[in-house]
Amino acid sequence: MTMHDSHLFGFPGNDFISLTALGTFAVILCAANGKAQAPPAAPAQTAEPEFEVVSIKPVKDPDPSRTRDREDGPRISLIHVTPRELILWAYKLDARQISGGPAWMATDEYDIEALAAGEGQLQAQGQIMLQKLLADRFQLTFHREQRTLPAYALTIAKGGSKLKTAEEGGGQGASCEHMGVCNFRKEPLSHFVMWLANVVLDRPVVDKTGIAGTFDFSLKWTPDESQFSALGLRAPAPADNSDAPTPLFEAIQEQLGLKLEPEKIPAEVLVIDHIERPSGN
Repeated sequence: MTMHDSHLFGFPGNDFISLTALGTFAVILCAANGKAQAPPAAPAQTAEPEFEVVSIKPVKDPDPSRTRDREDGPRISLIHVTPRELILWAYKLDARQISGGPAWMATDEYDIEALAAGEGQLQAQGQIMLQKLLADRFQLTFHREQRTLPAYALTIAKGGSKLKTAEEGGGQGASCEHMGVCNFRKEPLSHFVMWLANVVLDRPVVDKTGIAGTFDFSLKWTPDESQFSALGLRAPAPADNSDAPTPLFEAIQEQLGLKLEPEKIPAEVLVIDHIERPSGN
């Protein structure tokens, strides 16, 4: 698990927003079969190893806007994180793969500082360490159920893909000038569907294009009010402007030669049996 991600989205007035904070490692779809990936088999209460030192402090003034998380060697800092988000990250879940639990699980915010034994341990076993933190400090217990979830399939549109293979040199990553203008550099489609599912849309996205490689591309569209909710942001109502870009689904087809189609996928859902507020320290 990497707590700092190269995919940073900067929006004016909202600081930088990392895909980690949006569930970068929470994408749970296998493109090969279009099925959701099951959460790890080991239950939280038996997960090892664990952080050597953990500080959890309740946030007095919760803020719905996302802030930056940080990694500094073996130390991670999660700022304004909710228990629900922590569960998503620890178990590689899409938001729709969590069911039950008290309302405060999605609204209480905490600043968490955690120290691993070494940087290599955090990189290799950070996800398991978060599971142990949830079990020990939040008293999390759960069970799993198989359900069917609404999703989108990304396919190749009629006329073929318009993606251009990435050029040599330069960096890799994705950035947004603002909601509705985003640029991707040396990105595989797996990162693009991750971004669509966890940043823009309200459901998982399955890559069924069969397209491999990395690409340079931009996407410009007019967002609607249902998009970017994962960031705690609300897109402005579309302006009555004949020159405004097309909506997202049309823009993906026109600019990238790809298509989003609704479908349903089988998925394993984590059902919360018990969770407690941690004591501050």
